Amino acid sequence: MSSPPTIRKEGASNFEFLSRHTVEAAGKKLLAPVQFVGFWSAIALPFGYLPLLYSGPVSDSADALALLFVLNLVAMVVGHGYKRD
Repeated sequence: MSSPPTIRKEGASNFEFLSRHTVEAAGKKLLAPVQFVGFWSAIALPFGYLPLLYSGPVSDSADALALLFVLNLVAMVVGHGYKRD
């Protein structure tokens, strides 16, 4: 596979010469651990619902339950693209 040709401007520094392919590859490498954590958090967080619901009236732990639900939604959005190559 060859990368797409890039045109180097006269006087451009090496940092400006990065091709789009290089930037995209670096972005994927940085995003992969974040998606990994999001994906597995989305799987693990629902196990926290049962103890909160079992502990008694929901009104006592409503804030914790709402926070756990929001964290679960965020984890699902962040981890959505994990292992989709």
